[in-house]
Amino acid sequence: MHRIAKVAVLVTAAIALSAPVANADKSYIYNSFSVEVTDWHTGSGWGDAMACDMDQDGNSVKAHFTRDDNSAHTAWATAGIGTCNGGFDLSSTNRVNKHRSQQIRDWATDPYGPWKYRP
Repeated sequence: MHRIAKVAVLVTAAIALSAPVANADKSYIYNSFSVEVTDWHTGSGWGDAMACDMDQDGNSVKAHFTRDDNSAHTAWATAGIGTCNGGFDLSSTNRVNKHRSQQIRDWATDPYGPWKYRP
């Protein structure tokens, strides 16, 4: 019986540790997006935002976001498909309160994704 209990504890711990701390709340624009990232150091979500360029159309992606102190910030992804940038200024006290994505196009209007707000 003790052996079964030990295995159950190990399986439960493995599942708990493999689960993400918080779900990312993505704001899409075409195949690219901005996303809030989790502050892995403190476990609090909405620690910073990042921009991800998921298509190879030659357009860069920009994430716009504001923090609790109403300061405005941006993150850029310019390297092409599958690249993300941002998530370097994690904060558990001055967290992101909203973010949106924008695709930067040379010969057309730069479209914006919807604002996503921290719950």
